[in-house]
Amino acid sequence: MQLTLRARGDPWLYAVARVLLVPLVYAYGRVCVEGAENLPESGPAIVVANHPSDVDPILLGVVASRQLHFLADVVQFRRGFVGPVIRKLGAIPVHKGAADRAALRAALDLLARGELVALFGEGDLYRRPRPVGFRPGVAFLAARSGAPVIPVAIVGADRLWRGGRLHWPQLRVVVGEPMHPDGAGRGRGAYERGAAEVREAVLRLQDEGCGPGRFRPVHRRR
Repeated sequence: MQLTLRARGDPWLYAVARVLLVPLVYAYGRVCVEGAENLPESGPAIVVANHPSDVDPILLGVVASRQLHFLADVVQFRRGFVGPVIRKLGAIPVHKGAADRAALRAALDLLARGELVALFGEGDLYRRPRPVGFRPGVAFLAARSGAPVIPVAIVGADRLWRGGRLHWPQLRVVVGEPMHPDGAGRGRGAYERGAAEVREAVLRLQDEGCGPGRFRPVHRRR
């Protein structure tokens, strides 16, 4: 299947999807958001989070008031209903477990146009509370684009589905301040060090947050 890598998606459809999802997250009643003001109102940025559950893209999409272009496993684009939807939402297909240069070029193109690119640093879904090693592509994008990295910690989502049934844990989404990884130079070693630095930032954010409370709408800068 030929996949379009450079499409920006349908901003109108993305906005509609977000309008529908915000009330659902609010209705859940056990989601707390901190630091949403760290997401830039304009200009490029790379939003990097851990990936403990299937609902993580929804949580990030609700917290960010601007469109996020997710890097998603190419397998998702080949699914009957999911594929066309995420393509129209502006996602970028990436071959998991490989240095997908086409996907990285597509992400760099979006960043050059001032867009937000979102990815899960681990490169896959891991249902565990603490993230495993981040992929070097995180730092590669930062080094090549000059865009800041926005670390995000998703806490509690790994407990949503356990023992074959749904649970209702307290969820926290903690957005950190923009960073430029020191290790984000050129070469795989530098990219690996930069990715490790971003992972450490996410780990620190996991220990912060707002405690029990209801969903807090995104706060805008004054």
